[in-house]
Amino acid sequence: MNPKKANKFYKEFAEENSHEENLVESIIEFYYKNVRNLLTDLSYPRINIDGLGHITAKPMIVKKGIDKLRKVLDGHDTSTFKAYHNKKAMEIKLDNLIKLQEKILKEKDKKTNFFKTKNNEKRT
Repeated sequence: MNPKKANKFYKEFAEENSHEENLVESIIEFYYKNVRNLLTDLSYPRINIDGLGHITAKPMIVKKGIDKLRKVLDGHDTSTFKAYHNKKAMEIKLDNLIKLQEKILKEKDKKTNFFKTKNNEKRT
């Protein structure tokens, strides 16, 4: 089975639905650009992508990423402007990972409290 190339897919889809190929390409690129931004921003612990399902951030991987960035930042040299810029970018990423970890913990607590209250309601 040979996979189709994207430009052939755009062309066939545009012909089938009587749209311009550039319009179809722009719409698909816009959608996947937003998906990539959601994944790289680290703003949400769970992202739903239509047709692909849910993508969830794993707590252990987030924790390892935080530990790794902290180690790198401790020994990072800021003697040049580029090194200083890289350090600032890593600090921003570290802050985003810490916020994501907090959201994951809140979501986990919310789930456990929900099931505890459901079980208590059944007993009464």
